[in-house]
Amino acid sequence: MALQTPSQATSYDQSAVYKLDLSEVLAAILLDDTDFVSMIGISNEVAKQTKHSWIEDALNAIFVTQVGGSSATKALGHTSGLLLHVSASHASRITAGTILKDQLSGKTELIQVTALSTNSATVTRGFGGTSAVTHAAGALWDIVANPRPQGMTGPKDESQARSLKYNYTQIFSKGVKITGTAQAIEHAGVSAEDNYQIDLRLRELKRELDRTAIMGGRASADVVDGAYGTMGGLINFTGVINTTNNIGTVETLTTSVLNTMIKKCWDSGLNPTHILVGGVQKQKISSFDAEYRRSSLDDRRAGYTVESFVSDLGITLQVIVDRWMPKDVAIIFDSSKVKIMPLNGRAMFLEQLAKTGDSNDWQIVGEYTMEVRNADAACYHFNLKQ
Repeated sequence: MALQTPSQATSYDQSAVYKLDLSEVLAAILLDDTDFVSMIGISNEVAKQTKHSWIEDALNAIFVTQVGGSSATKALGHTSGLLLHVSASHASRITAGTILKDQLSGKTELIQVTALSTNSATVTRGFGGTSAVTHAAGALWDIVANPRPQGMTGPKDESQARSLKYNYTQIFSKGVKITGTAQAIEHAGVSAEDNYQIDLRLRELKRELDRTAIMGGRASADVVDGAYGTMGGLINFTGVINTTNNIGTVETLTTSVLNTMIKKCWDSGLNPTHILVGGVQKQKISSFDAEYRRSSLDDRRAGYTVESFVSDLGITLQVIVDRWMPKDVAIIFDSSKVKIMPLNGRAMFLEQLAKTGDSNDWQIVGEYTMEVRNADAACYHFNLKQ
């Protein structure tokens, strides 16, 4: 902590203030809890603008979506069909030679693209000795491989443009006003009233930062003087900004449901590390497989909790329980993609304002934002029964 104590000038001179960096105090408070912000921590990186932007990149997709099915005259729904119509936005993912397989369970047929015109692929059915079968409209086809011919002139360029993502900074602030009398008298159990009130307000700001990091909504535009800047939280990025991450089916959280959630993340190429839940869903996780647990006979304590979950894929999720997390939501995410950071020079600090009467006025101020990188693939939002 750096305490700045400039020489005292007149009481109304705003340059004659005490300014105390509270970032280390905030870090100590974070150690006292196990909520979302405490577990993620405050990044050593800083934002440089109120609109904090970052660059995202991703590997090319490995599937295409079929357009049309058995009712289409020349669509692949017919076992004798020779054309596969794919979504126009997916056509660039395949080329002559591409081998495809329907993702649907039980569909063993392989097909090979021999030519491509716009979004219609001429294909060879039953490739590799497989048998041709019917495929439904909207079928998802895995790109098994893109074999190349001998003597090829060179493959097409498959470079993808990087995308710019952003969040806004949000100011967190509390005020403390202590009269000269309150400062002078003795308070039971309190050595200094100003320090006591400042500590409580800082804890309230930490609580507000945690709630915002979970439930905050990103402002519609960058802020100007007098406007309120707001940062988007994890739910905003996973359920609102990236709607494809919001799994709308409402289910009761069970081991089977959680394994299915993790499998969906894994299928998307995600390496999840944590699951964020509230108290209701945490109790359900803690009750998983309770009947198989055993305690030694000399234990003098009863009860149990679950701090991590090992899926049937071998992926281990650390469980974060946060009292501010909505009861009907669970979010699985990769913690390496999430950062909470202050605006440069605006980490939480305490500042004594100019003295104007028989009281001491303080303000605690901090300005923070949050990165959720690759939110469309690194986080999944699940709706659950309470």
